[in-house]
Amino acid sequence: MIQNQMNDQPNNKAGDEKMKKAYKLAKSLLKDRLDNEEKELLENIDQSDVVVVSGTYDHIHLVLTHLNLPFIEVNHSQFLELNLKGDQTVFVNCAADFPPEGARKLATFVAKGGQLITTDWALKNVLEVGFPNTVAYNGKPTGDEVVRIELLDREDPVIAGFLDEETEPVWWLEGSSYPIKILDKEKVKVLMKSKELGEKYGDDPVIVRFNHGDGVVYHMLSHFYLQRTETREAKQTGTASTYAMSKGATSETMAQYNNEGEGVNYGEVQSASTSAEFVSRAILKQKKKWKPKK
Repeated sequence: MIQNQMNDQPNNKAGDEKMKKAYKLAKSLLKDRLDNEEKELLENIDQSDVVVVSGTYDHIHLVLTHLNLPFIEVNHSQFLELNLKGDQTVFVNCAADFPPEGARKLATFVAKGGQLITTDWALKNVLEVGFPNTVAYNGKPTGDEVVRIELLDREDPVIAGFLDEETEPVWWLEGSSYPIKILDKEKVKVLMKSKELGEKYGDDPVIVRFNHGDGVVYHMLSHFYLQRTETREAKQTGTASTYAMSKGATSETMAQYNNEGEGVNYGEVQSASTSAEFVSRAILKQKKKWKPKK
């Protein structure tokens, strides 16, 4: 990482290959943890169900690609021409800029039932513009570091991947990540926080959620892709198979981890697994919301 500047590349080649492997393993574990309805919904995701707006940083499209989930990817100009529907999920990658009319378009989309998920710098150039007086950047950019995180909401299905972690999850802050200041404490729900983050940068939210009209917005500090895991607990240096076992993997999945898990440790597959679950369960939540009633 370049100090005090976000990296616009996923990682070095060796590191990226390792994370591809970690996400492949995470996908199998995710399927073990879904019920039959969720598996069917995930298998029938249509490309038009998920829109990714490309940005300067973050690479949500790579998470979706590694999970074999179809999606439409558009740049800022293409997004302005896109016809959005209320049953879609839109991911906005962290970006150095974003058209104000695009932010307002997203607010209209959410109000009609859409689900918006944003990361890092989108806090300032998407949420502050399209959803004023809810959340804001606190003006204290982070360093390139790792902090421990604490789960606050055990009911939101989107963060189910963190519920039964045997080691305390940690969060990688990219250089110049934007800490989240809550402006409307009645409307905005903090799902995850970090005491270390709050002590150092003044505000502790890591993932937040708020409703807007008939839809919902999720925002997270830092990036989805390559949420690396520092080995702050000895267990995280262990094998990928140990992690799979801790999550109740089936015998078939355990066999895959034993055969293909070489070179990926507990912490790396933990990181891939939690981000894979977040992305997948967010899409599933929206699909369930709009599923036709029998």
